[in-house]
Amino acid sequence: MNPLNQRIESVPEILWRRCTQLGLPAWHCDEFGAVITPPATNTTPRADNAAIATAAREVSRRARAGGDMRPFMLEGVGTLLPLHGAGTGVVLALGPAGPGTSHDNLWTLLSAMRDDLCEGERTAGLLREFSGKLIQSYEETYTLFRVMRLLASSAAPAQQIHMVCRNVQQTLPFRWVAVAFREDDRVVADLRGHLVLEGDPGIPMADFDRILRTMTAQADEDGWTRVMAPADHELPALARAEIVCDPITYNSAVIGMIVAGNKSGPDSDIASPEMQFIDAVADFLGTFHENIARFAEQRAMSLGTLHALSAAIDAKDPYTRGHSERVAFLSQLLAREMGMGAEHAERVRIAGLVHDVGKIGVPERILTKVGGLTAEEFAAIKRHPETGYEILKGISLLGDTLPGVLHHHERWDGKGYPHGLRGESIPQIARIIGLADTFDAMSSSRSYRPALPRPLVRVEIARCAGSQFDPAVAEAFKRLDLSGYDALLEKQGAASPDPATAQAVAA
Repeated sequence: MNPLNQRIESVPEILWRRCTQLGLPAWHCDEFGAVITPPATNTTPRADNAAIATAAREVSRRARAGGDMRPFMLEGVGTLLPLHGAGTGVVLALGPAGPGTSHDNLWTLLSAMRDDLCEGERTAGLLREFSGKLIQSYEETYTLFRVMRLLASSAAPAQQIHMVCRNVQQTLPFRWVAVAFREDDRVVADLRGHLVLEGDPGIPMADFDRILRTMTAQADEDGWTRVMAPADHELPALARAEIVCDPITYNSAVIGMIVAGNKSGPDSDIASPEMQFIDAVADFLGTFHENIARFAEQRAMSLGTLHALSAAIDAKDPYTRGHSERVAFLSQLLAREMGMGAEHAERVRIAGLVHDVGKIGVPERILTKVGGLTAEEFAAIKRHPETGYEILKGISLLGDTLPGVLHHHERWDGKGYPHGLRGESIPQIARIIGLADTFDAMSSSRSYRPALPRPLVRVEIARCAGSQFDPAVAEAFKRLDLSGYDALLEKQGAASPDPATAQAVAA
């Protein structure tokens, strides 16, 4: 058990116990004079006297109500001495003093004991308060460290924000914590317009969403109010408590806010430590947004470069214009149909985009040759997966896409190239790209033949399931909606060859 949570004996309880140990009749009374604990049976018989008990209650009540701590003389009985601490008190009953004697010395001694005990109780209370604040400061510091680690994790940005809200709400004495981002082009796409709430503000979610989005849209860095009382704004008014809010900034502009409210505990007013903690989290969130914005920019530049590279490869042969983009589109479509998540399917798409980069090393006269290839020419074509792998292997962004580049011409029956892999030893990403690549090759016009009709292409894909293609990939292909692919095909003008060329191929 935590020592701070253990019950500590009160001053009146200690006084009553010590009087009992001395054989002195004492009553432990509450703040209204009602007896909590009567004298122990080993004290004087007078302890059971009803008149003394009644008087003891009155003395206790007077001491608590008016601070009257003087001894009380009860005729024919003796002296009642009030010995009060905080909250409850003790009344000590003593018999009549003998000739020339007084109870003053005993009362003075016991009163000094009471004062010492009260001082000790106050000191212990301060120590407990300080220890509690120290523990809270440790929890807050550790939570800030945990927030930094969460924001450096590989989880999706929205999921990271949710985990941050949860950790903050569990550490600070707030019933709820929320983070909202503006619907603004300056906010990264993954967080734009996003709102996360952890806890219960006691407000209908529709109202909470509306108010917080309005606050976020209207906020500016200079006119920010850190703490809002119910009389200041609609949100704290509906929550019936103060709220604390802090801006999240990026490039000196407000892009969102973090808000917390309904503080619990003995002090419901929001204090400086809570404000400082929320301010620190807001700074972390601003830095987090800046990092993912920079990463998004770098990623967009990298993908733009890859698009340009694949377009340059396709441009070597006018009949393969747009081929890489269409294979990428089909590969992503297939990956999603096979149950892959959006992020995994995006990696498959990128692999499809760069799958033919190795053709940069194949002479154009081979790529654009009309008619059959010689064995030497076909060997040059077959080297393009390994050439592409060598070109791309130094780019860390593409590490998990390389198996698709290297193995997209392997066959399910082991008769493919470059390594003759078979069955499930072929990476799944390559099996997907391989089918998409073949489908697009048959569906678009080439120098050596015009595009094949769609029904014939579908029959050919089904016929080759289990030999050239993974049966599971071929089965998923049957379920695809190809309207998006057809739109790309039409836009890129790859569905039919130049009429003169088509006539020559037919001949």
